[in-house]
Amino acid sequence: MEPHRAMLRLHCYRMLGSSHDSDDMVQETFVRAFRAQETLDDPARARAWLHRIATNVCLDELAKRPRRARGPELGPPHDPSAPPAPPTHEAEWLEPAPTVWLEEASSHGGCPSAQYTMKESVALAFVAALQILTPAQRAVLLLRDVVGLSAAETAEALSCSLASANSTLHRARVALEERVGPRADWSPEAGPVDRELLERYVRAWEKGDLDAIIALLHDDVTLSMPPSPTWIAGRDAVAHFYALRVTDAVRHHRFRSVLVEANGQVASGFYHLRDGAFVFFALQVLEAKDGRIRFIDHFMTPNSHAPFFARGLPRTFATTTPR
Repeated sequence: MEPHRAMLRLHCYRMLGSSHDSDDMVQETFVRAFRAQETLDDPARARAWLHRIATNVCLDELAKRPRRARGPELGPPHDPSAPPAPPTHEAEWLEPAPTVWLEEASSHGGCPSAQYTMKESVALAFVAALQILTPAQRAVLLLRDVVGLSAAETAEALSCSLASANSTLHRARVALEERVGPRADWSPEAGPVDRELLERYVRAWEKGDLDAIIALLHDDVTLSMPPSPTWIAGRDAVAHFYALRVTDAVRHHRFRSVLVEANGQVASGFYHLRDGAFVFFALQVLEAKDGRIRFIDHFMTPNSHAPFFARGLPRTFATTTPR
């Protein structure tokens, strides 16, 4: 079972939209697999067998909780003049995942079907759109188009007829395309990551240059900040929000950042100066379009940070630490 852990973790992440729950789901998958090991009649089918168990573990979990959301899915954009709304307990939040999870899955021979590349299958837009699907649609689409199981294997995994599995897959594909739009608009494979742009963005924060930060934003930029339901739409609105909320901290150089990789994209760990040290407080996953920053997902939920700390992202560093 162990060689399949990395791929199963990604599968559970896609199903749940939660990186910090994924390892627990894999562990429960292994417990159930151990108890049911006599049902694996052919070791060559272990991959499909384990994905069937993992899918049902996740479906059981999904029955207990609301779907995970991204800020713009909860309502209209907020007034940038108003303070951010307090954290909401009415929704669970989509979480980012370390890009290194893809590398670990690939190193063990895991490979999604040709329908989606490995990188596309964990793109934040893709994972967010999956959460809009019904659990059954999500499961069928992932098993067929990402894991690469056959129609018969998928029907067996979900204890449904072949016709039902195929019909659910069709509805899921249509709903997903309606949700995320043309693949070229969201796929990380559509073009090279503009790392130089993203480096300029995070360095502008460190230099305290708010004008430079705003200049790097797309006209249609959106800024979300879970666990607050507040999200801001448009460069002018984001500029106004920043001017009211972060001008003083930026000008006094109270921010530092570390570039990391999340969901196949460039991300930044943000630190705030407190008591003589920079303390981690948020992870920004950044997406660019047309040479500007188009999406800023500013994750402040502690659970969403844990997988990155486990991969070596520092929680604090001293003001004298070389950058």
